[in-house]
Amino acid sequence: MSEEPTQVTSLSHAAWIARSLGRGELAPLDEDDIAHLAAELGETRYAGGMFVFREQQAPARVHVVRDGLIELTLAVHGRRVTVQLLRPGDVFGDVPLLLRMQEAFDARAREDSLVLSIGGERLFQLLRDRPGVAQRWLVSLAERMAGIERRLLDLLAGGLDAQVATTLLREGVSGRVALSQEVLAELLGARRSSVNRVLRALQDRGLVELRYRDIRLLDPQGLAAIASG
Repeated sequence: MSEEPTQVTSLSHAAWIARSLGRGELAPLDEDDIAHLAAELGETRYAGGMFVFREQQAPARVHVVRDGLIELTLAVHGRRVTVQLLRPGDVFGDVPLLLRMQEAFDARAREDSLVLSIGGERLFQLLRDRPGVAQRWLVSLAERMAGIERRLLDLLAGGLDAQVATTLLREGVSGRVALSQEVLAELLGARRSSVNRVLRALQDRGLVELRYRDIRLLDPQGLAAIASG
């Protein structure tokens, strides 16, 4: 269900983006930048299971997760694979729009979520007119690309034990990973049975506690030691 935010709400969202988007100390936004960003923001609430957009659609808007959890999925050999999980502060949809490409993934709410968005043309105009916003967006984009590089290195370095430990630490929020073992295996590009074996071994060592679609991180330092090899 879409909602048009009030001006006060839009300013609040824009101020939150100014704090959350990329490394703010590298490209701070002034009050005028925030006001111009607020004037362009829309907000949409998605119930769990609803799609923000579908694969191969023409991109129209750039999105920022405000609350909830959005997953990017892709059909691989006839099955749906989770590629990335997006949490508050994460941006998505800008790369296809900037490159004039179709959306590469399905974006779906895993739980009830609030997503902020701005139309592509309005974003381009804002980036042209507001150098501070343009610099901040570049910092955000560079940070996301660096994150993808780190994830690729995580997947290439070490055995599955280290990859599982690294992914648990990266995806953990407040000491828990609210993911099924199937989704965790998809993020790692590994077999579910192999990931289950590693998780059981970690539980036997007292590092994690396995629950239904929920993994409690009991010993982050111990996991970090495994992740570092």
